[in-house]
Amino acid sequence: MKYSILLLICLATSPGLYAATCSCSSVPLLGSMSSASPTGDSWFLSSRLEVHDISDLYSGSDEVNDETGRDRDSQSLLLEVSYGINEKWSVTGLLSAVEQNRQVGPNPETTGRGLGDGLFLVKYAPKKVDLYNRYGVSFGIGAKVPLGDDDQVDFVTLAEDMQPSTGAYSGVFWTQVSRSFDRSAKSLIYSAVSYSANGDNDRQYRFGNEFTWSIGGSYQTSQRWGFSGDLSFRETDRDKRNNSTIPNTGGKWLYFNPSVQYHFTDSLAASVSARIPIWRDVNDALQFTTSYAFSISLSYVLSKTTDQS
Repeated sequence: MKYSILLLICLATSPGLYAATCSCSSVPLLGSMSSASPTGDSWFLSSRLEVHDISDLYSGSDEVNDETGRDRDSQSLLLEVSYGINEKWSVTGLLSAVEQNRQVGPNPETTGRGLGDGLFLVKYAPKKVDLYNRYGVSFGIGAKVPLGDDDQVDFVTLAEDMQPSTGAYSGVFWTQVSRSFDRSAKSLIYSAVSYSANGDNDRQYRFGNEFTWSIGGSYQTSQRWGFSGDLSFRETDRDKRNNSTIPNTGGKWLYFNPSVQYHFTDSLAASVSARIPIWRDVNDALQFTTSYAFSISLSYVLSKTTDQS
């Protein structure tokens, strides 16, 4: 009970509310989703706060000196719930609340905040890493659903990259493979691929389709600490309005993502993660992109074993 209360406190008190580039509204939800696929009749709950600074100005793969004094950041609170239907099937829901801030020189700050998009995924895991199997395979298919506003007004209607929600439905696909090096699965390597096919919103604006691929590894010590890190590649198409391409949107990114976890119990864990840009190649002449990002999260597993204990 005390750990359930702690989780609820984290969900309720995480500060007010991620974006990857200036052309991307809301949260790249697939990249923020955990890989958890709970087994039969068990739950996985997670609260995550992500903060991004999006102030680097790039032309292609070259950084450009920004003389406008522009400051851009984005924050999001993500709540994830997964339920294991049986040993192979599970469902995941991910909700987001977003705050986007931008200030240019001495001008007043522009802010867009509110409920973002939601992600709903059905997962199938024909193989899982356990005492008898060192390989794991999971697949997921679902949809991203616009739950918040995409037409907020601050004197004039905010630009799409400042809106809390994309305002559009998207089809999503995700898969992950992993291999353990020991029977207890304390050390393993993994790779994941995801793809999002985005639709148009009511203003006939479409964010570019997104592809991501990551590869990394994790290690759980004999104590309570765990460490992980991966390289992730992300590519997005140019945005479109009325089927016409929007310049200075989309591109390719490579990130290094280290993470440290601490397990209070077998069920409750906290983690701190970072996203460090290694290489960027944005489309067209000029585009603002991520300078750095970090996140903190708290996760809890609720199962029959947990209930009985």
